[in-house]
Formats: sequence, structure tokens, C-alpha cells
Amino acid sequence: MNKTAYTYLPSSTLDSLKNIELVARSLVEGGMLGLHRSPYRGFSSEFSEYRKYSSGDDVRHIDWKTYARSDRHYIKCFEEDSNLNSYILLDTSNSMTMQNDGAESPAKFNYACYLAAAFMYLAHKQHDAFGLYTWAEQVDNFEGCSNSLSHLTSQLKRLEKLKPGGESDSEKCLSRIAELIPQRSLVLIFSDFLDRNENFIKPLHHLDFKKCEVILFQVMTENELKFPYRGLVRFEDLETAENIEVESESCRSYYLEALRNYNHRLRMFTEHHRMVFETISTATPFESALLAYFSKRTAMY
Repeated sequence: MNKTAYTYLPSSTLDSLKNIELVARSLVEGGMLGLHRSPYRGFSSEFSEYRKYSSGDDVRHIDWKTYARSDRHYIKCFEEDSNLNSYILLDTSNSMTMQNDGAESPAKFNYACYLAAAFMYLAHKQHDAFGLYTWAEQVDNFEGCSNSLSHLTSQLKRLEKLKPGGESDSEKCLSRIAELIPQRSLVLIFSDFLDRNENFIKPLHHLDFKKCEVILFQVMTENELKFPYRGLVRFEDLETAENIEVESESCRSYYLEALRNYNHRLRMFTEHHRMVFETISTATPFESALLAYFSKRTAMY
């Protein structure tokens, strides 16, 4: 692959990802060879257990040494290596256009695209199939799940063409996506998760029921996380165009407390349903954010 071909997958990112392997902590299912352990018994590389021979079993898998000792036929069973299906969910609503004024850090949407491209590349690198869902007011066209180079190329080109816009209807869209994603998949969600309706997160319970591994990446600007404003400030809702004027010093503590409480509720929900919730600032170089996350993941699993 040409290291300079895509905006969201620059050579610096490829260099950072060389030694990172995206391996799910849970059992996965599938038929292709990869880095992940399947819950199904087969006859591949790693021994699992013996079981008694049954009519119809392939005699090639009989352990004749055990037969010589016990005069009984046993089959050697192995665990199959399997690929992991990964699904990347990207919020394309207008709130993702938020960017720090006068700062070099990218908009939330662009930052999320950098992260999404990195995970696509990692999945392809280790022969895992992946697919990309995008949503705002509705779920956009899904182009399938594959681990081919042509699929990686087409999805990177798709990222380049995406433009954020519209209001977010996360509850409806995530509910639809959760219905479509197969069980035991890895699901990576990139959004600011700043939804007026906190019920948007409830459809994700369906993914827990399907035994998927779900990771929520909350992408936020430094201004949203720290509220550094001074004096009288006018804010505009990027999705509804509503305006509000506030005295920043008097409402800073209230805003930061409300944000902490909101994220705490999201984190409690995700932990209860065995998901991971990570907040990332766009001021952090995304290569550094990836390396920090995988270092933490390695320590956890």
C-alpha cells in the first residue's frame, strides 16, 4: 500500500501501528484463519481435548498411540484459529464538526476518521474482516464486511469523501445497526456521544446480548473538556442552530460538573454491559492516543 495515498492513513500512522495487534479479549467465531481463538472445535493447530470416536468421524484424527495403550479409539480435538469481524461505527452528525478556535488540532470528525482508518488497517493487516457503518439522521449505505485489500482501499476512499452534517438520531440508528451486526463481533464506535436523548445508548445492550466486544471512543475538543472561555460567550448548537449567551466564569463549574455526571452515567452503563468507554481529546496526537490505548489494553487483557 502507498503510505502517502490517503489523508487519514499517513505514513506516520503506519509506522506507529507496526507492532500493534488488535486482538479481542473474548472468543470469536468465523471460518478464516486469523489471530483469534474460535469457540468451535476443529482440527487445526492447538490441542484442546480428547473425545471418544463416534461413527462418522474421520479416522485420520484417531490418536493411535492412545489406542495402543487403552485399546479404545479417541479423537484428538483442537481449537480452531478464527478471524474476527470488526465493525466501525462513525458518527457523521454536524456536532462532529466542532473544532478548537485557532488551534491546530483537527475537528472531531476528522480525528475520528484518523482513528477509524487506523483500525481498518490493523484489521486488514491481521486478516480480519471489517465493515464501516456511518450515521447521523439515518444509517448510511453499508458496503459489506471483508478483509481484502480492495475493500480496505474502497473504505479509505469512502472516509475521504464523507462530509458531516445533519442532526443525530443515535437511538434509532444504533438500534438498527445493532440488529444487523452478527454475534461475537468487535464493535468500535466513534462519536462525541453528546446526545440530547440519553436513551441512545440503550440499543447497545443488544450487542452485549450478542456477546460482542464493544468499545466506545468519545472524541472531544479541549474546549469541550476544559471550558477555558472568558467573559460573555455566545454558543450555537451545531445541529439545531439554537443560540445561548452565557457568562462563562459563572457557569464553568456547572458545565464541567454536568459533563462529568453525564460521562459517569455512560461509563456506568458500559461497564455494566461489559463494554469499554474511552474519552480522547483532539489535542492529543492520534498516534499517541492509539499507542496509549493499546498499552492500556495489553495491561488489561
